[in-house]
Amino acid sequence: MSNTSEEMPDNTNDRPLVSFALFAYNQAEYIRDAVEGAFAQTYEPLEIILSDDCSSDRTYEIMQEMAAAYKGPHDIVLNRNSKNLGLICHVNLIFELAKGGYIAAAAGDDISLPDRVEVISEEITKTSPSLIHSGIQAIDENGRPRKDISYNPTLWNTLDPRAAATSVSLYIGATGVWNKDLFYKYGKINSLDAYEDLVLGYRASLEGNIAFITKPLVQYRVGSGISHIPKKGSGRASKRRFLARTNASRIASFEQRLLDTNHSDAVDKPQLISLLQHQIRLHQARGRFYTRPLEFIRRDVWVPEIFFSFSSAALRAFVNGRWR
Repeated sequence: MSNTSEEMPDNTNDRPLVSFALFAYNQAEYIRDAVEGAFAQTYEPLEIILSDDCSSDRTYEIMQEMAAAYKGPHDIVLNRNSKNLGLICHVNLIFELAKGGYIAAAAGDDISLPDRVEVISEEITKTSPSLIHSGIQAIDENGRPRKDISYNPTLWNTLDPRAAATSVSLYIGATGVWNKDLFYKYGKINSLDAYEDLVLGYRASLEGNIAFITKPLVQYRVGSGISHIPKKGSGRASKRRFLARTNASRIASFEQRLLDTNHSDAVDKPQLISLLQHQIRLHQARGRFYTRPLEFIRRDVWVPEIFFSFSSAALRAFVNGRWR
């Protein structure tokens, strides 16, 4: 469906169309706030894609009701996948559906502040970056501010592809705005277990043009997304399964980075490939540690690169008080 205002302000005529893509799956508890954040965007022209990945709760029905009642200036596109595609296939689909040259990604449990797209449009006009990302306001599951949360992902500090190649935290995915050229040049994401931010952030680092806006543009809900560790009291086995799944997603992300590096124009391609292959070996060993510890001891613990990596990680955990 589509809603279009009858009159558009004159100052929008030479501004680029941006697509605001709201990804949702079983987030009925939070989706209303997320959609309201999308509808409140001050930037025009804006295409808002409300896309549900075949939720089993009322997520899609709420999106449908809100889209039908919307009377504002933005174009609304309502999509529901006929079956659950999973994160990466959903991202690939949105790249095909979006009409704008940039896609402002949003999660169904976060809230974009009204000036989010307006602020990023200034960066688009100035430098046409491959990726734009920003600071956040951390909130809890009830929407209350979290002052005890701190983040320091790699792309907040450096654009060096070598640092990005080995990182498992490039930017806060909920703040990402993607240039569709990342899709046209590198193609769809093929590693379906990967995290989209670890892939697209790395692609952007290969392109060397990333804009970081320190101003918080998203209220980021801590504790409700797929990448958050289980709550206290959930049990050691549950946490171990979570760590194994997270590790598998990281391996998939490194494998996609390897494909993208081979497809890139990077001058230091051999070094990047070596770094990525090393990370894949380490994380494969970590996967065996989580799921088949006896095989890990027999096969991996005696390999020097794995022994030193695990020893260093254990020492850091001990020094930082995270030893379990």
